[in-house]
Amino acid sequence: MNRISKNHIEFMKHFIDDTNTLTSKLLKDQQVKYGVSTEQSNVLRLLSHHQALSITEITEKQGVNKAAVSRRIKKLIESDFVALQKPNDKIDQRLKYIVLTEKGRQYTEENNEIISQIVNDMVKDLSSSDIEKALSVLYIIDERVKQFNAKVK
Repeated sequence: MNRISKNHIEFMKHFIDDTNTLTSKLLKDQQVKYGVSTEQSNVLRLLSHHQALSITEITEKQGVNKAAVSRRIKKLIESDFVALQKPNDKIDQRLKYIVLTEKGRQYTEENNEIISQIVNDMVKDLSSSDIEKALSVLYIIDERVKQFNAKVK
């Protein structure tokens, strides 16, 4: 591997770590305000992107065991952040989907607003052209991440 590739890999590792750290710090007050753990907050974020997921799908996306996800979901149901939704009659009735409640949507919308404010602040001095170039590259990287995710079980 050449030096440039190593530098890019190191940059991406640090970028991902820095982004995760910033997000955690920014949302900590929200988590305390709503009494939500980081892990529960991650479930709510997933649901805000996917509308409805089964426990198995959440388990796969979080890369943790099913029992841990079930405990998170149970606490979120008890706190009225999520609800169980049964599919229509044509689908296996044992299968249940987890969906956000109004309280869960409010939590994720407030989180999105906090993140949006920071992102806007970070890019306010960049030209539209620079932002478009960065987005173009990030879209390519995102598509490749999705492709690798689909391959890895």
